[in-house]
Amino acid sequence: MGLRISLNSGARGLAVVAAALLLLAESALAQQDEREREKIERVPGILTALGVRDGAHIADVGSSDGFYTLRIAKAVAPSGKAYAIDIEQKSLDKLRERAHKEAITNVEIILSEPVDPKLPPGALDAVLIRNAYHEMVAYREVLKGVMSGLKPGGLLVVSEGISDSLLDKPREQQVKEHYIAPGIVEAELREAGFEIVDRDDAFTRFTGRTIVGGYWMIRARRPLAPIER
Repeated sequence: MGLRISLNSGARGLAVVAAALLLLAESALAQQDEREREKIERVPGILTALGVRDGAHIADVGSSDGFYTLRIAKAVAPSGKAYAIDIEQKSLDKLRERAHKEAITNVEIILSEPVDPKLPPGALDAVLIRNAYHEMVAYREVLKGVMSGLKPGGLLVVSEGISDSLLDKPREQQVKEHYIAPGIVEAELREAGFEIVDRDDAFTRFTGRTIVGGYWMIRARRPLAPIER
């Protein structure tokens, strides 16, 4: 009987060790995947475009589970703040859990609405919309909310993907394929009252895909002077 208990205890111990090793392996793989994503998506370039610095307040609109939000939070620490904005509670819950796990305390999580990003008025130095703009049916209302949330002179960085074969297609066809062209977005930003700072139509190119195309990036800003309508 005693021998049987010892063997069972040993088996349980080995199971615990094996589970721990599996978790470590999965964590290491996830970190490796994220490092690769950082490289492919040129994350440092996006952070530079946002003007990250200690003390800055920057929102990630369409944050999903926070890949960019957490990197923004680290870049503006210790006195700055990152705002995670999304319409999906489950994604925000995952973000909150990861921020807690990584002891990142300067993230404010906001459950938004499709017609209102619910940004704090006039509080933001910059806003990022990365691969989410094409999903925003009420983009005019969202841009109005972004404009309201930015300080005068504050930056909006939009980065989206486009297939080269869709560049001359109507907006509706592009967004149906989960793409949108930079020319369309630039016109919409201007219509919303933003000033265009710069535009890079080939910020990155797709890799590992049969589709020819890539991600572009536009930097715009809220004008310093009041917007006349």
